[in-house]
Amino acid sequence: MEDNKKPAFRYYWILLRPVNLGIIILTMGLFMMHASKWNVQNLRWPDALLVLLAILFTAAAGYVINDILDIEEDIINKPEKRIIAKHISINAGLVFYGLLLILSIVFGFLTGLSMGLVCVLISVLLYFYSSDLKGTTLWGSILVSLMNGVVVFFSAQGVDEKFNGYFAEYAFLAFLITLAREIVKDIEDIEGDKTREYETFPIEYGARKSVWLSMAILTLLNIHMVYIITESKNLYFGIFSAVFVLMPVFYFYYQLLTAEEKADYTRIQKRLKWLMVSGILSVVFL
Repeated sequence: MEDNKKPAFRYYWILLRPVNLGIIILTMGLFMMHASKWNVQNLRWPDALLVLLAILFTAAAGYVINDILDIEEDIINKPEKRIIAKHISINAGLVFYGLLLILSIVFGFLTGLSMGLVCVLISVLLYFYSSDLKGTTLWGSILVSLMNGVVVFFSAQGVDEKFNGYFAEYAFLAFLITLAREIVKDIEDIEGDKTREYETFPIEYGARKSVWLSMAILTLLNIHMVYIITESKNLYFGIFSAVFVLMPVFYFYYQLLTAEEKADYTRIQKRLKWLMVSGILSVVFL
């Protein structure tokens, strides 16, 4: 570490990406209630809680190993925000990762054999994402986007009588928003990624083509949202989605086309995270 002080708890907390974990809790909580037709008595609380904890610890372990394996590029990409090797030693980070991984697998198998195996599979894929796939052209971004989409399906666990409403559609929605955001993040991190000889889409094809790809994905997102609105035939859902999902996409078009510096792309990818929140909240009106 760069200082000899004992690591404070807050650095471990920051390492967990609390905002991201909060979005996972929000997603699973809303979709559990949606799957149960908003009937709390329709939930199997032990199973629902175990599924939530399994996913949270799996995601948290993925965040930690990603930071451990990204030390070199983070020195360039986000020197002021990096935690590993600055506030927490690599060895302490690995111990923390191991603890989170064990908790993920334990809670997964407590839920059931299939859920336990899924947690193991996701953990393995997240490790290979951080070690190998992250530096490839789109494959790493696609993997992370698929993981976010899968969270929606897990939300139906722990529900006795499931109401199957738009789970595949929302999984695809989460996939598209995450994929657009991951591409913007790759533009943001282009300088640091070059030091690792990564072959991300922005490095291979340039920032401008990456912007157009992200805009194309956001356009597909809007088309998909219009499809859900049409299928639902719900006025309140349509109004909420139009104001908080469809219209903001046009704002992102402008932001992407006028972005020039790293700070511009940083703001865009952070705001795309809140577009994800808006999309998730729209399920309340279905």
